[in-house]
Amino acid sequence: MGQNTLLSAVFLVVTAFSASASTFFSTFPDAKYPAEKRIHFTPFDLITAVDGDKLSVLPVSGKLTQHSFELPDSYTLDLVINNYLAQLKKLNAEIVFQCQQEACGDPYVLRDQLAPRITVDTSYPGAYVAAKLTGSSGDVYSVIYAFHREDRYTKVQLVTLETIPEPLDLIVANPAFLQQTPQEVEIKDRRSEDSQDSADHPLLGRMPGSFISRYKQTNFTQVPVIVGMSAAGYQTQPLDAKLTEIRYRMPEEYSLFEISSNYAAAANKLAAESVFHCKGKACGDDAELIKSMGLHQDDNTDEWQDYQLFKLSRPGGDVYFDIYAQGRYDGTPADTTVRVMELSALKDDRVVIDLDALTKAITQSGKATLEGLLFDYDSDQMLSESKTVLEVLASYLKQYPKLDFYVVGHTDDKGHNRYNQSLSQRRAAAVIKQLTEQYQIPASQLAAHGNGEYSPVASNANEAGQRLNRRVELVLRSDKK
Repeated sequence: MGQNTLLSAVFLVVTAFSASASTFFSTFPDAKYPAEKRIHFTPFDLITAVDGDKLSVLPVSGKLTQHSFELPDSYTLDLVINNYLAQLKKLNAEIVFQCQQEACGDPYVLRDQLAPRITVDTSYPGAYVAAKLTGSSGDVYSVIYAFHREDRYTKVQLVTLETIPEPLDLIVANPAFLQQTPQEVEIKDRRSEDSQDSADHPLLGRMPGSFISRYKQTNFTQVPVIVGMSAAGYQTQPLDAKLTEIRYRMPEEYSLFEISSNYAAAANKLAAESVFHCKGKACGDDAELIKSMGLHQDDNTDEWQDYQLFKLSRPGGDVYFDIYAQGRYDGTPADTTVRVMELSALKDDRVVIDLDALTKAITQSGKATLEGLLFDYDSDQMLSESKTVLEVLASYLKQYPKLDFYVVGHTDDKGHNRYNQSLSQRRAAAVIKQLTEQYQIPASQLAAHGNGEYSPVASNANEAGQRLNRRVELVLRSDKK
């Protein structure tokens, strides 16, 4: 197709449209990859002058239609722009501004001004036209931008803006709402999802809709709590206490502020003393905060965190409780951990085994229960008071180096049986590790075995029996298999 024929075809098609038509310009023959976007109402700046890297603009607003397409390399910038100018002249359009290549000023300034409606590729020459027309319902503005990538294509982008009053009646307000009493968001109860054998602490309840994802109780341990912050870091205080640690998964309907405020209100009802409180970035790095408290919890974001520590006095010993609430990056709540620390002294009368009793038990029955060998709750971590038992056990094994033994772990029947077997195995292995590493007992003298819940010595129907069933035994081997 020759150039004269091409121009005639373009004129015939383009002149069939007017400024009030839904599509202002027709598309060129050979156009590829057409795209269209319509915006109900938006502000838009027309460039009216260029002075180096300075642009003058005319703010307009209205209904916007955006078109783009590509033309073959044979369509030059002059050919494309002149076609549009010819049609604009026929429509008696006012050319607000036009420029081409260097006359359009700094290409990077032009790119930033036209984005995001028009894409300027600063590597290739471009041309810009802004025109004003009069439509039947008001002014219409047309912006044409094209750039030519030699030996590849010419890209054309069009913006048509029909000026209309800003449509501010799209949303209807309901005055009756102002007369209503605020209604709480309905939150589903999820107690059925609580971790097995877990429960709220009697001191503090839970936020409705939350559920327990982690539960831990330790009869006696040392708990670090945060009592202050300084330039040097967190100021912590170790508490010797019975620990109940509960991690709650919170519904997304709550805000972190609501969660923390409710726990603070509960503490106030108990007349608890506030020891320390921080929130957000004032709490510092959340990973370091979690580490300082000795929590096993994922870090989320510094901005959405809240830590509170309270103290209660009672005749039987002071009680501390702290609450660490977290939120995700978008502000929705994540986990909230509640710890209750009941201060108490170490009960050191639980170790009843001595070397004579151990020797007698092995001689008479071939096994001995290692009374006083204590572990952290749901863990293979031995408590510090187990050291005396380990020393007695090591002395006995060194006296009888030619005897071989099983170290057998037992549990109560709470929890899944496979988990109990694994826990008992790990506890038996932990005893052997201590004996071999700390007391130089040959590893070949001992073998770990986990018996789980399958050999109780008392009824599991009550706490007293369960406590007796949670034990570690030393069992004499008659052969070496």
